[in-house]
Amino acid sequence: MDLTIYNCHIHIFTAEHIPDRFLPLGLARALRRRWLRGPILWLFEKFIPLAHKDVVARTGRFLARGAFENQKKSFEYVQNQYPKGTRFVVLPMDMEFMGAGRPEVPYEGQLRELAALRDESKGAVIPFCAVDPRRPNIVDDFPRWHREYKFRGVKIYPNLGYYPNDPALLEIYAYCEKKKLPVTAHCSTGGIRAAGLSREEAAEFAHPANYPPVLKQFPKLHFCLAHFGGADEWERHLTGETPRAGAGATWLTVIVDMLRSKKYPNLFTDVSYTLFTEMPSYRPFNYFEFMKVLLADRSVREHTLFGTDYYMVEREKVSEKEVSVALRSHLGEEIYFQLAHYNPKKFLYERAPRRRKPAAGKPRGLLTPLP
Repeated sequence: MDLTIYNCHIHIFTAEHIPDRFLPLGLARALRRRWLRGPILWLFEKFIPLAHKDVVARTGRFLARGAFENQKKSFEYVQNQYPKGTRFVVLPMDMEFMGAGRPEVPYEGQLRELAALRDESKGAVIPFCAVDPRRPNIVDDFPRWHREYKFRGVKIYPNLGYYPNDPALLEIYAYCEKKKLPVTAHCSTGGIRAAGLSREEAAEFAHPANYPPVLKQFPKLHFCLAHFGGADEWERHLTGETPRAGAGATWLTVIVDMLRSKKYPNLFTDVSYTLFTEMPSYRPFNYFEFMKVLLADRSVREHTLFGTDYYMVEREKVSEKEVSVALRSHLGEEIYFQLAHYNPKKFLYERAPRRRKPAAGKPRGLLTPLP
């Protein structure tokens, strides 16, 4: 198939855009200094006990991406791992209100740099705008940012300490629905969280059960619950010991039920980061094969987006390219391009090309039980 691949979930912010205390041992400040970057990364590579070599090497890779001197360098690294013409939804982060200090570059500077990179990349970069409802004047600044920087969508990150139905966010959703700007929300128990919040407390803000009232209020708004609940929730589901409904149901189950309910026709999810996570070695299948089972259901298949969560996934063992190739290999061309082309174009409010009829034997979307 000669179709454009869309990676719907990457990050390219640098050490200049993270708060002073985001990393331990003053690493955030140190990585902002060009003359210190090389020695720090060299220490991670050369002077770590062998017993921890793999973990530290992966941490070093993660820091190396954040240590790029600008977002352009970070983007070029990931762009080189994909076929020519691939497009990337770039999700900035506004971390000024997570209680870890201030970034060196104010948030609007990150947006300005992204807008310039979009123009320079000739459309390969599809910039979104991160929104934290606690930012002063956000409701007034947001439309101005949209006019000036022409971003294509919005990213929210409830783990930083706010609910998705915050009054300021409701005003922004209304603007997004009117202007056809899709929204992506972090929706896993992992990731970044506000200083002082436990993992469980952060999960209360991010839980997928928080979203039905929002989706009902803005039925035309394209909304993505990123990470499909996350690998920890997939693992809880795969043990077979979790209830099918109620408070103990896994986030995976909640999201699948929402997709299959037909109540939220513009709800999406993505597979970013989750597919990079290492599975138990004793299991007779992997996450890619489990993903194929989930996608046998048309209501799931037509609302799932391909994304990777670069460069957060540099902490895992497998590379960006390995995951993309593995997913394509396991799913086959028909389903892969559903996730990596047709669904992204719909999510982004772009007109999708006419679909060819599925080949004989291909999944046609019978409603199947969640395994």
